[in-house]
Amino acid sequence: MRHSTARLRSRTLARHRALHVRIQSESVRVVTRYTEPVDPAPAALARFGESVGEWRAAAAVCRQQAQQLADEANQLLACYWDAAWARARKDDQVSGRRPTRWLPGEITLDGTWARLDDGLLSDRWYVPDAPGRDADPSAVAQALHILDHQSARGRSGPARHGDASNGVRR
Repeated sequence: MRHSTARLRSRTLARHRALHVRIQSESVRVVTRYTEPVDPAPAALARFGESVGEWRAAAAVCRQQAQQLADEANQLLACYWDAAWARARKDDQVSGRRPTRWLPGEITLDGTWARLDDGLLSDRWYVPDAPGRDADPSAVAQALHILDHQSARGRSGPARHGDASNGVRR
C-alpha cells in the first residue's frame, strides 16, 4: 500500500512539474510584494492563487486515488477474514455468527495526505512531522499563508506582522 501511494505522489509531482516550478517562482514575487513596505500586487497574488488552485485540484485527485487504494485494501482484508471465519466454522473451531466489525485492523492513509499543500514544500510531503518543519518557512509556505489569509479577509493591502496565526515569520 505504501509503495502504491508513493507512486501516486511521484506521478502527480512529475505530471505537474511545470506548475510546481511556476508556483515556486510566483511565491517569491508574492512574498516580496506583501511583506516588504511596497505596494501589494493583487495580480501576482491572483496568478499565484490560480496556480495553487490548480495544484490543490490535482493533489485532491491524487489523494482520492490513494483513498481508493486504501478502500480496496480494506475490502480485500475483509474478504480474507470472512473466508477465514467461514473456514473456522466449517471445521467447528468457532460457533455462531461472525461478530460484526470483526477485523484485525484497518488500512488508513497517513497524516501527510491531509495536508495537500505539503507537496509544494519540497520534501515535506514525505516527512510528515519533522522537527523544526516551520522554523524557517520557505517562500512558498509564506506565500500560501498570505494567499489563504488575504482570500479569507478579502483584503488587498499588505499583510501585517501581527496577522500571522500559524507561526510563519515574515
